[in-house]
Amino acid sequence: MKKILSIFFLTLCVSLFAQDKKDIEKDIIKYGGAGIRAVYNLDFPTAQKNIDIAFQKYPNHPYAHFGNMLIAWGRFTYEFEKSDPEQKKIFESVLSSSINGINIWLKDNPKDPTAFMALGGAYGLKGMFAMDNKNWVTAYFSAKKGISYMRKALEADPEFYDAYFGLGIYEYYTGTLPSVIKVLAKIVAIKGNQTKGIEYLNISKEKGQFTSDSSKLMLVEIYNNRLSQFYNPQESLMYIRTVSNKYPANPLMPFVEIITEFENKNYDIVIKKAKTFINKIGAAPFYTTMYIPRSYTAIGTAQMAKGEWEQALKTFENAKAISFNKSEPTRWAVWNLIRLGQCYDALGQREKALSTYRMVTAMPNTWELNDEAKKFIKTPFTKETALGPLPPL
Repeated sequence: MKKILSIFFLTLCVSLFAQDKKDIEKDIIKYGGAGIRAVYNLDFPTAQKNIDIAFQKYPNHPYAHFGNMLIAWGRFTYEFEKSDPEQKKIFESVLSSSINGINIWLKDNPKDPTAFMALGGAYGLKGMFAMDNKNWVTAYFSAKKGISYMRKALEADPEFYDAYFGLGIYEYYTGTLPSVIKVLAKIVAIKGNQTKGIEYLNISKEKGQFTSDSSKLMLVEIYNNRLSQFYNPQESLMYIRTVSNKYPANPLMPFVEIITEFENKNYDIVIKKAKTFINKIGAAPFYTTMYIPRSYTAIGTAQMAKGEWEQALKTFENAKAISFNKSEPTRWAVWNLIRLGQCYDALGQREKALSTYRMVTAMPNTWELNDEAKKFIKTPFTKETALGPLPPL
């Protein structure tokens, strides 16, 4: 599951802060809500400041624990691009303490539906983290446990349509897990239904009070997947444009729009929007240098798709010079190296291509891109070779 999926957990927390307002302390709504809105805008210092206040006032309140956990996840995912071992440990520690804290709350409040939703989201996040690390069995059982809590929340309030979002993700992605998990699913008599998942996502999109935008983002994820039977980039573009316009401060939204424009083969628009995006880096809040490599990916890959191989070569050579100058390379920077090798190959410069692919295979396989580089070491890329999607595999 890709990064866009984690937007769900941000929206879920917003929905948690809005439930049963009459019974929730004003402070927890004030500080918790402000904290989560800051997470949506990737303003983690402001988010942590507000959540710390809520957490100190109500240390075992599900909202405080969930907000604390989301900040750790957001920093690990967005600020450090899942590449910092220390931040990974921090997230795992916060996740564990959050689950424990919510369970303590449930002992005193055994029928609290928002606590069920908080636990459901927490275990869903744990499952997504396990999926990222290829721990499929842990991912499966975490998701299973999380969805059971979401169903409890829905049982407590049948019109709690936001819960359908979590159900939709579970149904859809259980049906796409690797074969080993499909075998496991048969053993425990649980099967994912992708069609049912789409149905649930549409319910939350149309009727969800707080997860409508997240449902659109999830549908964008699915509709942009070329291997999905629901592949529909035209519909995807409509949804992402709506959400991107709503959250202009978050750089991830316009970049997903760029990816979706690529799926629609609007290559000139991709280049134009990517150049606008890169011009905001360092000039607009939250547009950090971390986003430079992906901007080059968008420009260069669109140039390749247009057959502008010389221009694409220059783009990726520039990306290499910038991304491998001082700091440690990111996942997108390594992906740009593979694209650079492909350009060398397409232009008949095989030795340069091989040297570039071998740069990738010599690196730690942190993002599992080594196999992609090895594929082109074995078989040269040509101008007729399918480019595949814009983002790293």
